[in-house]
Amino acid sequence: MRCYPRCTDVMGRMRRRAIFSAVAALMTLAAPAHAADCAPARLAAIRIGTLPDGRIVVPVTVETQALYFLLDTGGVSTTMKWDLAKEMKLPVRQTEHTLVGVGGSTLNFALAGENFSVGSLRVENKPIYVETRPLLFADGTLASDILSGYDVEIDVPQGRLNLFAPGYCAPPEWGSATMAIDISRSGHVRFPVKIDGATIDAVLDTGSAISLIGMRAAAQLGVYPNSPGLRRTRDAGKYPIYTYPFQSMEIGGLAVKNPSIAIAADGLIPSNDLVLGMDMLSQMHLAIAYGSKRLYIANIQGK
Repeated sequence: MRCYPRCTDVMGRMRRRAIFSAVAALMTLAAPAHAADCAPARLAAIRIGTLPDGRIVVPVTVETQALYFLLDTGGVSTTMKWDLAKEMKLPVRQTEHTLVGVGGSTLNFALAGENFSVGSLRVENKPIYVETRPLLFADGTLASDILSGYDVEIDVPQGRLNLFAPGYCAPPEWGSATMAIDISRSGHVRFPVKIDGATIDAVLDTGSAISLIGMRAAAQLGVYPNSPGLRRTRDAGKYPIYTYPFQSMEIGGLAVKNPSIAIAADGLIPSNDLVLGMDMLSQMHLAIAYGSKRLYIANIQGK
């Protein structure tokens, strides 16, 4: 095609615009993601309640019956009280796999039905085990076998639990700290924390009312059975429970002063991890991105 000066000028402008658009597109791709640009789809917005000890209960539906399950990120399998299942005349079946629950209890029966919802969100193909463990003020537990299929936002002061499709790719606008986490095969959320300057691994456990470590793990923090300040407060069965005046804890750069961390005699906690319970977590707004293995957290009390 023959092109005269005016045509050449127009084509030059078109080329420059095309080059500018391409550069702008590349800059957009390279720019850091923002929460609003890649927020995952919210599948359920649930109003939660709290028990007298600070733990969280979540409304669920089992075979059209409205119940409340304890939110238990430290649990392996979702459960329901055996007595309640019998009262509701729910059929149960023996499972192919036997699970060992809290205190060595055996879980090998599950509900035969499949009508289960968390809030308004229908959950399918997940066994609901029945257990004989007494649960005060709760009808069962909502554990990591179900929770790990979503990104989970927990906001205790606002009374909210949000379940998202996995896909958090940037910190939410409210988050003040982001940290990488490890998701164990059992679904437990683990990450390092600092207590009085010493590093120890923690497990995020909303099913525990208190934060707790074993005596062997306490030794990693410089606390021993004869340490000044260690005081016996009560017994958990055959295991004595102690308190100690820890000064500080850091989680992903957030500082918590005078953390309340109980110390148990060896044998109560099977690992050397710190169990981070609701006495600490109730001070925080957090989101667990199971898919991308990130924890987003804000200290709502500014401690």
